[in-house]
Amino acid sequence: MTGTDVAARPDDLATPGGTAGVPIEMVGLGRDFGSVQALADVNMSVRPGEIVALLGPSGSGKSTLLRICAGLESASSGRLLFAGVDQAGIAPHQRDVSLVFQHYALYPHLSALDNLTLALRYGRRQPKKAAVARARETLDMLGIGALADRRPAQMSGGQRQRVAIGRALARQSRVVLLDEPMSGLDAKLRVELRVEIVALLRRLGSTALFVTHDQAEAMAVGDRVAVLNAGRLEQLGTPDEVYDRPATRFVATFVGSPPMNVLDGTLSGGVLSGPGFAVAAPAGATSVGVRPEGLIVSSRASASAVPAGDTDLGSGPGLGSGSGLGGGAALGGDGTAPADGILRLDGTVVVSERLGAERVIYVQTPSGPVAVRVPTDSPAQPGRSVILTASAATCAFFGPDGVLLPAQH
Repeated sequence: MTGTDVAARPDDLATPGGTAGVPIEMVGLGRDFGSVQALADVNMSVRPGEIVALLGPSGSGKSTLLRICAGLESASSGRLLFAGVDQAGIAPHQRDVSLVFQHYALYPHLSALDNLTLALRYGRRQPKKAAVARARETLDMLGIGALADRRPAQMSGGQRQRVAIGRALARQSRVVLLDEPMSGLDAKLRVELRVEIVALLRRLGSTALFVTHDQAEAMAVGDRVAVLNAGRLEQLGTPDEVYDRPATRFVATFVGSPPMNVLDGTLSGGVLSGPGFAVAAPAGATSVGVRPEGLIVSSRASASAVPAGDTDLGSGPGLGSGSGLGGGAALGGDGTAPADGILRLDGTVVVSERLGAERVIYVQTPSGPVAVRVPTDSPAQPGRSVILTASAATCAFFGPDGVLLPAQH
């Protein structure tokens, strides 16, 4: 080993924690950088062995939260506990945490095998023979056993990132922290690698926090998803809970591809009215939302009476009455009494986008563009005049603070 390698060795190494993940508790966690509040009052519990995806746009506080867990940043307020033990004042190398960076951070002069072996010998104090065996096993699990003798410069980006991930997972730490580990890879490699990462984490049983700004990745990787915005935790729930019942307007419009359509209106006499629509709404509602698959597309020729089941131009599968997103019967665009229990908007198709086995059309309405999922053979092509309808069960209502309102019954 070189002098640099020896110098990198911590003076007080953590005792190996095996493969058992530990619970993580964040209580009122905050972090200020001068006048900038990077995190504000974050409360979150992570179960042992659970994978939680930290999702949010750039600047939402995801990486800051991860760095606090790693011990690379200190919280300005609140407490962070691993297995009930407050981590304040505990050095990074004493926390039994493995960190996977966005950039590989591999030793360029060492082979893939030696990069992993070094982490085990100096991070876990394993004997050389055991460290080499564990390193080879990890490389094999990641499908790069044949690259054991190659240096980073001799590998592709995807291969280097596999080595970096393998180095972290080989240590079998009780907590694994991954900071956008696949952001520099192409789409195909991202899908392949996230499957491998989840499989390995499940096998090891480590508790894991996975930072990403890609909502599809978060929904695929996390047992639960924590959605952050401007340093605040907007929602923590399973992928289904976050998608089907977004806690806030931000979550609704951030999660989903395309995200939920949200229409703003003014509430009067129990009716939320906006450009081209009016719908019965709960007290305090200022906007109504519906997912692209919750809308039905019909020809404008049937404008006089649009039955809820009219799908002559195709429709998404809908969320079904069990989605629990809201309630209230739809009204006509003139704000009259409830007619047929559906939300209705007239518009013109402006874009038709093929997405694999389905198609998404964008319809220009008086309230702005609205995205709708339709079958690939739908005749709803650009220039077509259409009517969009949605059943009450597919609608969500948000108040002026952006928080989801309880469903009407």
